Amino acid sequence: MSAPASSKVAISTHDPNSFANNRHARVTHSHLNIAVNFNESVLRGSVEHSVELLQPTGELVLDTDGKLKVSKVELVSGGALSFAFGASDSTFGVPLVVSLPADAQAAGSKLVVRVSYETSPDAGAIQWLPKEQTKGGKHPYLFTQCQAIHARSLLPCQDTPSNKFTYSARVEVDAPLRALMSAQSSEEVAETKGAARVQYDFKQPEPIPSYLLALAVGALESRRVGPRSHVWSEAEMVEAGAFEFAKTEEFIKAGEDVCGPYPWGIYDILLLPPSFPYGGMENPCLTFVTPTLLAGDRSLANVVAHEIAHSWFGNFVTSETWESFWMNEGFTVFLERKIVKALQGKAHQDLHAQIGLNDLEKSIDRFGADHPFTCLCPRLQGVDPDDAFSSVPYEKGFNFLTYLENLVGGEEVMNPFLRAHCQRFAHSTVNSEQWKPFFLDYMLNVAKVPQDKLNQIDWDTWYHKPGMPVVSNQFDQSLIQGSNDLANLLLAGGEAAGKVGKDALASWDSAQIVIFLERLISAQKDANASGDAEKQAALRERLQAIDALFNFTASRNSELRFRWLTLAIRAVPALEDRYPAVEAFLREQGRMKYIRPLFRDLYESDGKGRTFGVELFKTIGKQYHSIAQKMVARDLHLDE
Repeated sequence: MSAPASSKVAISTHDPNSFANNRHARVTHSHLNIAVNFNESVLRGSVEHSVELLQPTGELVLDTDGKLKVSKVELVSGGALSFAFGASDSTFGVPLVVSLPADAQAAGSKLVVRVSYETSPDAGAIQWLPKEQTKGGKHPYLFTQCQAIHARSLLPCQDTPSNKFTYSARVEVDAPLRALMSAQSSEEVAETKGAARVQYDFKQPEPIPSYLLALAVGALESRRVGPRSHVWSEAEMVEAGAFEFAKTEEFIKAGEDVCGPYPWGIYDILLLPPSFPYGGMENPCLTFVTPTLLAGDRSLANVVAHEIAHSWFGNFVTSETWESFWMNEGFTVFLERKIVKALQGKAHQDLHAQIGLNDLEKSIDRFGADHPFTCLCPRLQGVDPDDAFSSVPYEKGFNFLTYLENLVGGEEVMNPFLRAHCQRFAHSTVNSEQWKPFFLDYMLNVAKVPQDKLNQIDWDTWYHKPGMPVVSNQFDQSLIQGSNDLANLLLAGGEAAGKVGKDALASWDSAQIVIFLERLISAQKDANASGDAEKQAALRERLQAIDALFNFTASRNSELRFRWLTLAIRAVPALEDRYPAVEAFLREQGRMKYIRPLFRDLYESDGKGRTFGVELFKTIGKQYHSIAQKMVARDLHLDE
């Protein structure tokens, strides 16, 4: 039965974003047996939770989104269990409270509870795509996105990163579709109901948090790109994906050199349809990535390096709650840039660090320097973690770790520490306060860093002060300077600018061109802030000349195209002749990194941008993932 609004059960939990109290009971293994129904856009079946009681309790509390239809709860060993739903919360859903039998309420009791259920057609974790929204256009497609707290719409579970569990699954789909999960797949495919339906079996022997549970179903093919890696996608994109991600094994080996053996066996990549809302999602054994990475020259493949780095930070060692999310993302960016250094050199590592610092400044400008979401460890009591999502945990976390590395003696000290970190917290979770004494103890007693150096670390300010990092790290400027010099030359105009040829950027790395465009964006911000109409008009003219020279509007590289369209929208008056290019970009992909800033800029732009943006979103918004729909509607103030 679905959750009645009137039924209320008192719930206590230590996680601010979860009803499930895994201090009393924890799920250690889950087995899913589900059938995918594209006609109704639902999953039907059951989940069997192996539960261990940590304290005496008469209840097992699971998270749901309030839309799951639960038909039955029972012990696998036999016997129905009574259940009720708690009070509904608009952000966190509804707790499912299962009454445990009297002989299984003592600490140490172990039992297997089966919940039979059905998802809602508008479950937040699941995007159902009709065949018309796929690349092939012949078969429907679905994919899930459970981070941060959307697994509770996929199944009743302990939807908190503080609990990790192994899982197995049997998934039934229409033939000839293929199912994939964040797990190892059985080579055998069992036919059922004739040739019309097929079943796929999966197992994940490493414990994971609920947000890493992932499922995709579609007309999928694979190409091998390494000894432990395949690229999966629709036939129409799979070759392009195999080319783009050909260096996957090099990335994995570079990560292993720092953190130790890759712990997940296989590392496959699923190239998703355009509506996927993120650049990548680190689902173990099967990273999900956006097709906006298909630049044709492997220039955006560092996103895969980031997701590979998550194999150790986030997946193997997991932040206990979303308030320590920086311990997933900051550590991952830190390792990602070490991988970049191993493959491309220190100058490129610092180039990416500078781009990240620019992104951090934008996030803090958008929130406001005093906003609590700009703290490294934000308080999220009663807050949807999606609302706090930004570059802050990524880039402020990276800068904190970079500061610590410089303080304790460089990577000769820090790299062995990262490996020790992975060994100490392997398969488990950690929060910021637990990590601090571990770091200090290692540095003092293993690395022999002097106490007076460690006393310099202002932990409270780094953790809890909003705004930019309290210490400014210095990055190599050799590649950055060339980008800024050319940008300044073209901004100045005149005879020297006229001598710049169309091939001036031909030998540049994509990241160098990003810095070039970031310099133009900075100049535009200054011109707009000045209110000087002549200055704004001159800059607008220079931007048109630059696009005539390099044709950024037609770039295949999404990072470059996004920044160029940002410039076009923010020009005063806006370059409205570029609006068709803006619309094309917003129609062809749903990555929030791009669509949210562009819609925000349209809303705030000079001229007809606000009307254009609002009407466009009303027309195409339904093609975006539900998370993206929610966030863009908020950006456009359509939820007020």
